Amino acid sequence: MSNTIEFTKAQSAAITARGGSLLVSAAAGSGKTRVLVERAVGLIIDPDHPIEADSLLMMTFTNAAAAKLRADITERLAEEVRADPGNSRLRRQQMRLQRASIGTVDAFCLHFVQQHFTALEIPPDFETADEATLGRIRQDTLATVLEQAYANPDFRAFADLYDRGRTDSTAGNVVLELYEFTRALPHPNRALREFATQWQADLPPAQTLWGRTLLCGAVDRVRGILRLLEAALQAAAQDEVADRAFTGVLLDDQSRLERLAKVLENADWDGAIAALDEEGAWKRPGRINGGRSANPAASAAAELRDRAKKQTEQLRKDWLLCTAAEFAADRRRAAPLVEALVQTVQLFADAYFQAKLAEKVLDYADYEHLTLDLLQTQDGARTPLCKTVSRQYAAVLVDEYQDTNALQDAIYFSLAAPDASNLFFVGDIKQSIYRFRQADPSVFAAKQAAWRPYPDPQQIPFKEPATISLDANFRSAPAVIEGINDIFETIFSESLGGIAYGKGQRLVVGKPSDYRGLCEIDVLENADAASDAAVIAARIREMQAEGYPVRGKAGTRPCQFEDFCILLRGRQDFAVYEAALRAAEIPVYADVAADLLDAPHIRPFAALLRVVDNPAQDVELAAVLLSPMYPYTPDDLVHLRGKIPGGSLYAAVLRHGAGRFDAFLQDLAVFRRLARTLSVDQLIEELLARTGYLAAVGALPDGPRCREDLRAFVAWASGAGARGLPALIRAMQAAQHSGGIQPAGGGQSRPGCVSIMTVHRSKGLEFPIVFVANTAHKFNQSDVIRPVLNHRTLGVGLTLRDGRRASRYKTLPYAALAQAIKAETLSEEMRILYVALTRAQDVLIVTIPVKQLDSSLKSPALYAKAGAVGPEMLQTFSSWSGWLLTAALRHPGSAELWARTDFLPPPFTSKASLTIRLCTPPAPSAAPAEPPAPEPDQLLLAALQQSFAWKDPRRPLRDIPAKVSVSAVTHAARPLALERPAFMQKNGLTGAERGTAIHAFLQSVPFHTEVLDLDAEVQRQVDQQLLDPALAAHLRLDDVRPFFESAVWRRIRLADTVLREEPFITALPAGAVMPEGAAAPESAQVLVQGIADVVLVFADHAEILDYKTDRSQDPAFYIQSYAKQLQLYR
Repeated sequence: MSNTIEFTKAQSAAITARGGSLLVSAAAGSGKTRVLVERAVGLIIDPDHPIEADSLLMMTFTNAAAAKLRADITERLAEEVRADPGNSRLRRQQMRLQRASIGTVDAFCLHFVQQHFTALEIPPDFETADEATLGRIRQDTLATVLEQAYANPDFRAFADLYDRGRTDSTAGNVVLELYEFTRALPHPNRALREFATQWQADLPPAQTLWGRTLLCGAVDRVRGILRLLEAALQAAAQDEVADRAFTGVLLDDQSRLERLAKVLENADWDGAIAALDEEGAWKRPGRINGGRSANPAASAAAELRDRAKKQTEQLRKDWLLCTAAEFAADRRRAAPLVEALVQTVQLFADAYFQAKLAEKVLDYADYEHLTLDLLQTQDGARTPLCKTVSRQYAAVLVDEYQDTNALQDAIYFSLAAPDASNLFFVGDIKQSIYRFRQADPSVFAAKQAAWRPYPDPQQIPFKEPATISLDANFRSAPAVIEGINDIFETIFSESLGGIAYGKGQRLVVGKPSDYRGLCEIDVLENADAASDAAVIAARIREMQAEGYPVRGKAGTRPCQFEDFCILLRGRQDFAVYEAALRAAEIPVYADVAADLLDAPHIRPFAALLRVVDNPAQDVELAAVLLSPMYPYTPDDLVHLRGKIPGGSLYAAVLRHGAGRFDAFLQDLAVFRRLARTLSVDQLIEELLARTGYLAAVGALPDGPRCREDLRAFVAWASGAGARGLPALIRAMQAAQHSGGIQPAGGGQSRPGCVSIMTVHRSKGLEFPIVFVANTAHKFNQSDVIRPVLNHRTLGVGLTLRDGRRASRYKTLPYAALAQAIKAETLSEEMRILYVALTRAQDVLIVTIPVKQLDSSLKSPALYAKAGAVGPEMLQTFSSWSGWLLTAALRHPGSAELWARTDFLPPPFTSKASLTIRLCTPPAPSAAPAEPPAPEPDQLLLAALQQSFAWKDPRRPLRDIPAKVSVSAVTHAARPLALERPAFMQKNGLTGAERGTAIHAFLQSVPFHTEVLDLDAEVQRQVDQQLLDPALAAHLRLDDVRPFFESAVWRRIRLADTVLREEPFITALPAGAVMPEGAAAPESAQVLVQGIADVVLVFADHAEILDYKTDRSQDPAFYIQSYAKQLQLYR
């Protein structure tokens, strides 16, 4: 063990414990990585049972973390060699360590699959697909699978619930979401079957997992309501008048709610509904002279009782929302729909995997599943290969275990010894914040609850799985630790966070010192994000100017700008805070690495690509027209919109944009033509060159970074569009669905600059001074309002439609899933807040901007007044601010906040060093008048205008092809005609295929016969192999019969000579064949080639006959559609 570090008792136990599997719960700043390194080295140099270094298996979740682990272990082993240079075994371990498996889970599974591709029967030369390729394959496969799925009437009924026959986008998204969700489970097909079976079981609500979930949650909420009523009784007791008015009704309320709790605990579903629907509940309290507002005790009692009443009514609406009979009817109706959904997801999963194999690509989820397939049978038994492989590893150590999912956990246990005695997990459930990546903190929580605390050192070696808690924090100053504990002891719980914040989870000061630090909550009245940012900027400027002391290597030192970090929940407000700091002349670096598609400097160019593909998209077209690529203003678009209020913006530009919008329309015509002939990467380079957008982006603030982002997007798009522009558009849609396009690289901070970053980005980092800002930002609860919900144990939850009103309603399973997912979402928000607060080393300042302080304090004050603040109370808040205010109001420093409420503060018990300030941000000062713009140099301006206006006279020739076909010219000029999907074709053939059949038949028809037996002619052509039997089977003779009765047929028989399929080539002026609006020099010519279906030669002239099989019976349609072709034939 290293002689330079003194370990705590818990750290030493985690390093030296032997004999059984260990779960180490390592709080923030507790030296987790050091412990992991020391344990690995300790196993190698163990005096009694040393292991070989290459028998170590260590897994984590990022390449950077894996590289650091390997480097730290290498250095520690080198220290041991330097201490004992004659130890030849240690030197051998240095060599063996280079072969040790220390890396990410993804890397391990990829290597394992590469080693065993033969057993998996997959191509040996597979590659890891990028998201663009996966998105294209995924969307193509989904389209194919949905066509097959619509043959099932149950799936059609399922899709109609959400899309109502308009599109299949919702149904397709549901299929993808359920597929992706089950990919984090060890055996997706088994899980899907269980989800379907849940709906098929004919059980009363209380005997289903859904019903039990709702009943347990309802009991917890009733207990919370009873706490509110108890607080109301205590408030009323403080005044004789209030006591007489409220005590009787409150006691009656308590009695009724106690009975309800017992009914719920007895799992009497309909009995609980009857109790909630009881008439005459919530009787009116007695009258109070002067009204309640004049009596603080009565006002407090009334507020608490009203809150209890609302929460009770919410129970009936969101928890016990239907009777047992209504549930049974919904279950019978929905069961076949869920079965159809499950079958479609299974069909998609198989087709998607085969489609990836066909292109020799796989993704990381595939590697994990294939690895488990090699290690386990479907019933979970170890395979012979698993038994062989697991013997290679003397120790399996897993870092960041709180971010593991069930699939990865199954892999770890398969690689461990049969009794799992060589497993070592380290992590902190309070820092599990990657649920959006399908991390499952319940994996960690289940072991923490089931495994016993590590035994006394005298009982080593131990055999039973055990847990060790590392609670000593070596990062933060004492005041910061005390403040964090004070906040989370109030709001963090097993139901809201994942674990009780008690002994073993509370932070303990790891390095006592005279430096106390600062923990502060600033409540900003009448404030929003902008005023919050201004207050923080002023505070940073003040602290830096006064040289606020922070800890250094040798005592304290004055703070610098690079010591500050502003943490935000999301990136939406980055620009606001960055602008405030720049306005205060504070150097700032905003770590804006995010979805490139959502970056303001990328959106216009992405919109241009979409417009080139389809200009009839109002939002995208407006984004292009208002971008730096074109000189148009919002007034221009408003004027156009006024011309065609109900039409599309593109239609308005076409009809009323003459003159003003000519430049754009000419560009668009060229871009759309280039899109048909150039590859996507070539098209993008043309778009950048012709619009000058790359230069425009470079002129933005932080231009070099913006140009780098645009180039990163171009590189991604070039790969995603390998199969053309439509494939790129689909890939962009898929990327938006799957989390966006991440830019490469991106620094975490910059020297000399204040950092602004998201909490997720800050995980694993630390800063001397941290501002946790804009805590009033609303939680994203979109996961609980989807039409179909998914949960790892509760399965699938559906909404249904009322047949009479066609309105959608929640089913009982949907309600159970919604409550479970909401609880998990809020628990993760609690953990994200914990991560944010624990980044601070010396100073932690939390800002709470509120618009209306009095109303914002009402609920926190009520809950703080109620005594024990339960999770069911805290779950009613929609942002961190509610939680933080509730915690702040339980601290003695909150007197100024209590003064803004109608209640007297409760007794305070906290002794934490927590400063609470009520601040009023200064009103924004009037912006200084803009100085008059200098007069331009007219000579220079004229020269610049002349330079920018010059156009290469030869440039139009680049857009003119040397040779074109008649069909290409014709189709470019024709209006768009869309085929119906294949599943809607009754006979299985598209219109194009029917046209091919007719052309093939007419090509061989004898023209000398006056009366033709069509049936016999078809048979003749088939017999003589002139007509494919497959085409003949679908040939509609009724479609061609009128032709043989027409004047055209008689005219053919009068011709001197009849030529079929006659090729021709001719030179024509370029203007005659180019699309309307395209520029073409008068001298330019284009070769036009084609094949005439029939040429009738007479003595003095020739006539051309071209077969058309469009569905229209209107001659005007053909004149409009084929006018260009007729002109070419003249």
